[in-house]
Amino acid sequence: MGSIAEEAAAPNEDLTPDQLASALHSEELRRKALAIVRGRPDLDPGDVYHALRTLELSPKERLHRGLTRVRVRPHGR
Repeated sequence: MGSIAEEAAAPNEDLTPDQLASALHSEELRRKALAIVRGRPDLDPGDVYHALRTLELSPKERLHRGLTRVRVRPHGR
């Protein structure tokens, strides 16, 4: 199976134009993440992809997501 970009070259009736654009953008970010971690075994491509995705959000949205994902540990320090 090829990349999303290769598969997009063929007509695809299953995806809307917006879905296809989103898939192609995700593939572009995945490739950027892989290029960033090339030669850096201490980095995880998934983490870099997530960071690139997060940078597309506004600071307000990043803060909101960060604060709403906090989990309270009943016996935590």
